[in-house]
Amino acid sequence: MDTFSIALLCDRSKSGCLGDAELLAAALGLPAASADLEIASYLRRHRGSLREGIASLLGSSTRLAGVGSKRRRQLGSALLLATRLAEERLFERVSLQNPSSCYDYLRHHYQLQHREVFTCFFLNTQRQLLVCRDMFLGTVNAAPVYPREIAAMALKLSASAIIVAHNHPSGSLAPSTADIRLTERLRHALELLDIEFLDHLIVGQGRFLSMASEGLAGFR
Repeated sequence: MDTFSIALLCDRSKSGCLGDAELLAAALGLPAASADLEIASYLRRHRGSLREGIASLLGSSTRLAGVGSKRRRQLGSALLLATRLAEERLFERVSLQNPSSCYDYLRHHYQLQHREVFTCFFLNTQRQLLVCRDMFLGTVNAAPVYPREIAAMALKLSASAIIVAHNHPSGSLAPSTADIRLTERLRHALELLDIEFLDHLIVGQGRFLSMASEGLAGFR
């Protein structure tokens, strides 16, 4: 099965056509009859988490009958393709002021990350995406972020607005004290450059929090 077919299967799964075990078996190209039961058992060993099960497979830390390096690469390519498709839709949107527009991309982008990643969306005057870039990589619970580097990139791109986001691998959506302070510092730095700071998103496992929507860190 090619990766585009796998991406279509992923779209079908949203409407309930395929369960997690069936979808993963299909993505791996395994025979349906016996594979569904084996995959279902495999997912139970990972607390029923599709995310944890796939991460274990791609990390080559788990043996699964009929799944070798070729099928692991196929699965990894399918996941990358889903991210690329989401990114393409992101660039096609007229405006990114709605936080859910960014989340559609971020949920794919962060899905197998086990450490924090800080991402910036640089926008033009029409709130259309110029560049989406991972600016900083961190550990499982922290990422060093430097507002001056974000500001410098915004100036280089002639961006007029910015949305930032980072993931919490733990799944928690609660912003830390450091998250709040960083957001406030970043706002002050961007205000001096007349660049609008639209939102800071925190992405957990299948959910997100918009600081702007919640009125946190000085957002109104």
